[in-house]
Amino acid sequence: MNRRPSKSTIKTLSTAAVLVLVSACASNGVVSNNNWPKDRNVVEGFELRESNRVLSHGLTQISARALEQPHLGRFVLTGITGLADIDPLFSIIDADDRVQTYIGSTLVSDLAKPTDQVANSWLDLFHGSVIGARRRSDLIGGADLEQIYAAFFDAALDDLDPYSRYAGRLQARSNRETRNGFGGIGLRYISSDLGLEVQGLQPGAPAETAGLMVGDLITHVDGVSLAVKRSWTIRRILRGPIGSKSTFSVIRPGFQPAKAISVVRSLIVPQTVEITVRDSVAVIEIHSFNQQTSQTVESLLTKALVDDSSISGVILDLRGDPGGLLDQAVTVSDLFMETGRIVSTRGRHPESIQRYQAFEGDIAGGRPIVVLVDSRSASAAEIVAAAIQDTGRGLIVGTSSYGKGTVQTVVRLPNDGEITLTWSRFHAPSGYAIEDLGVLPMICTSGLQGPVDDALIQWQETSSRIAALKADWRTVAPNDVEARASLRSHCPAQVRPETSVDLALARKLILKDSLYAQAVGLTATSAAKKEP
Repeated sequence: MNRRPSKSTIKTLSTAAVLVLVSACASNGVVSNNNWPKDRNVVEGFELRESNRVLSHGLTQISARALEQPHLGRFVLTGITGLADIDPLFSIIDADDRVQTYIGSTLVSDLAKPTDQVANSWLDLFHGSVIGARRRSDLIGGADLEQIYAAFFDAALDDLDPYSRYAGRLQARSNRETRNGFGGIGLRYISSDLGLEVQGLQPGAPAETAGLMVGDLITHVDGVSLAVKRSWTIRRILRGPIGSKSTFSVIRPGFQPAKAISVVRSLIVPQTVEITVRDSVAVIEIHSFNQQTSQTVESLLTKALVDDSSISGVILDLRGDPGGLLDQAVTVSDLFMETGRIVSTRGRHPESIQRYQAFEGDIAGGRPIVVLVDSRSASAAEIVAAAIQDTGRGLIVGTSSYGKGTVQTVVRLPNDGEITLTWSRFHAPSGYAIEDLGVLPMICTSGLQGPVDDALIQWQETSSRIAALKADWRTVAPNDVEARASLRSHCPAQVRPETSVDLALARKLILKDSLYAQAVGLTATSAAKKEP
């Protein structure tokens, strides 16, 4: 038989055609429901019980928590196609009540399709397909469990939605460190043939307090050379338990021989916030939202207001911010709001249904606020922007944002990997779903090159149209794809770089009370629909 089903595609055939295929392709070694033991720990070198433990937990959590409940059978069948990522010769045929898999034109498994929606039944089908493929494919036969998990979940989750994804043990550890911090020294560096050249130091972190300086060359840590090491190996050497000590061998002009510097590791959370104050305006750039973002915003702005009492307003620059933690978006919004709804989330799982309100207290003391967004502002950044503008606390300048209006929860697996799973949609204070729509700036800068006075003229000429557009923005149906795309076209999403007119325009609005009041007034009157 020369024809082979195409890679990563589930083909369907009639029962009669299946009998012909089985007759033509059957050979010794084909896995069937009757000839492979499903109750053993290890089958032909494959750790069946461990794989079943990890996949079963994943399927159970996905079934209970996913925003749209997946059909278990389709999910697993799609996961089976992922084996083609390991061996491109792998393919699958879904034929009525049976599923066959092939390596090239060779039939390797012929299994009955489960008639129930029980996870273990479908996992038996998956594992039978894996065992059959391992007998005929050196690539799949040589794959470890992590490769099998990645192949299965990558294919199945990709079919579920754009944001759900799997991370293996090492990547999951890195993800957790990004979200929560890690034991480290607070150092930016580039690798060289001799070691690590220090490029930057996190203020107050162990590397700075121990005396390391920009330009230093670190050649060894605890006697281990850093020359020509892979990036993962370097991270493993630099990071470690909080409180652990290492000795760094450092070459610096004037050090002969290399100087030994002792560094004690502490909790390092990547910096996501910067602040600058110029011409009585505080500009806070938030690059992403991790566990310390809101705390950093609060401390930096509090210090700036103490140091310079002439600050008349705040710009939150969220351009290029891909988002991050939901709770941090809520807390950052709450810093600037005395009252009102910040965001609400809705999904199938009871825990995914939440409403977040602002508590009394405005760190900016009522000063004007302008939020800058562009096409890359997403997720948590969009929550903050919508909360500030919808409640009338401030206004948005820029272009339509990304439109990533779903919330992901993290499911930790028994192998220490994790699934980032979409489980709810979030809604702006005025009620609209942000998914595939984004937030609409009151002052749209799409295509605008400058100067700032031209931008103001353009806004004043179009302000009534934008205000009317916001009313439609807040009432468009979540499933009306055409209408949502049409609305976004009125202020096309664009990348707005730091050199654009947007920042200058925001400064002008803050420093000219009448312009700011006019814009905020239009925002307030256009917020016709309030979420119950």
